[in-house]
Amino acid sequence: RSPVSGEGHSHLLPGGFNSLWCSETRVVEEFQMNQPIPPYLFAFAVGELGFREVGPRTRVYSEAVNSVLDAAAKEFAGTEEMIRQGEKLFGDYDWERFDLLVLPPSFPYGGMENPRMVFLTPTVIKGDASGAQVVAHELAHSWTGNLITNMNNEHFWLNEGFTTYAERRIVEAVQGEDRAILNTGIGWKGLNEEMERFKDNLEFTKLKNNQEGVDPDAVYSEVPYEKGFQFLWRIERQIGRPAFDEFIKKYIATFKFKSIDTHTFLKFLKANVPGTEKEIDLVLWTEGTGIPPDAYEPVSNLYTKIVSLANEFKLGRMPREDEVADWRGQEWELYLENLPKIIEASQVLALDERYRLSESKDYEVKVAFLQLAIMSQCRNFYGEVEKTLKEVGRMKYLRPLYRALVQGKEEDKILAKRVFSEARECYHPIARGVVESIFAKHL
Repeated sequence: RSPVSGEGHSHLLPGGFNSLWCSETRVVEEFQMNQPIPPYLFAFAVGELGFREVGPRTRVYSEAVNSVLDAAAKEFAGTEEMIRQGEKLFGDYDWERFDLLVLPPSFPYGGMENPRMVFLTPTVIKGDASGAQVVAHELAHSWTGNLITNMNNEHFWLNEGFTTYAERRIVEAVQGEDRAILNTGIGWKGLNEEMERFKDNLEFTKLKNNQEGVDPDAVYSEVPYEKGFQFLWRIERQIGRPAFDEFIKKYIATFKFKSIDTHTFLKFLKANVPGTEKEIDLVLWTEGTGIPPDAYEPVSNLYTKIVSLANEFKLGRMPREDEVADWRGQEWELYLENLPKIIEASQVLALDERYRLSESKDYEVKVAFLQLAIMSQCRNFYGEVEKTLKEVGRMKYLRPLYRALVQGKEEDKILAKRVFSEARECYHPIARGVVESIFAKHL
């Protein structure tokens, strides 16, 4: 619509702003969203944006670069099917639109579940539709996190544990059980690594933890995601999937557009699944440290084969090309995550010579390989490490690479400090703070 005199105001131009506001070229856009949301979900983006239609409820937006838009549209072409599967599992999609915005590489997260328009890192555009799993996670937040929100960050698992569970159910429905199990297997490995990370501060291995006086970004981890997932998966195994599906739907319908805490969830669980507390130690799961003994490593033929091949590498055997011919990024990521943390530099070189992992367009694979190269002191790839740290700002990749460098030799530490000094202005302030905290701890 056209602007109305007097409705615009600026402290910078108190006298002359009205004429600027009412100029002939001015158009006022109005937006209204009727659903209530917590303030952390409010966001807006400004830029010269283009878009592609990928479904009846979805557009993909990015800066108006055709190559990015086309690649994103191809990667996320299956979004509508994921929405439909989510509705079958969890109830109606209550937000009308599910648009996607691909942000510049400095965006520090994989995705952010802003209602109606999810923000995404460009690193999820992998060329094989596997990046859609991040979209599945952000979509799942439309029910768990956005409809039902954790009361505060000490109950963060209510957002992320539920969403990780919901994501894997959507992935299983759309991409198949093997994909979902690979996703779970990577998460299982990550959860075990977080236990090592927090071995001197076990408070942050709890689902419900005390964060008084703590910067949440400093203790951000996979624990609320993966331990939360494991807890819900444990309940599902106890009562069976059909019963758990009904429980989830009732849970969402009961608490939609509300914020709750762990106590509220457990009270609802006990009321709706009587006797659960006799079969599952709910206090151990929510308030105990570490990984409970009834957590579960996933099992499938593909998962077992990949882990077995990784174990064979320890005996000096690399997988044959025919054994990995059908592998995509997730398979390689799981394989690399299950290799020893340190191997011979010659083995790193041989692995890359055969499979070109340092050149992978999938950053999950590339960063896992580069981390292995740093830990193994294979300096042939340090140029690629520097390039990667300067071209992306996603904290998931910055953390392991900087951490590996500062735990290495003196020349590695010098490299880390130099790269950060040159790249820091391209990082989001949150990402800068995370790297600085790594330096403060190790340098």
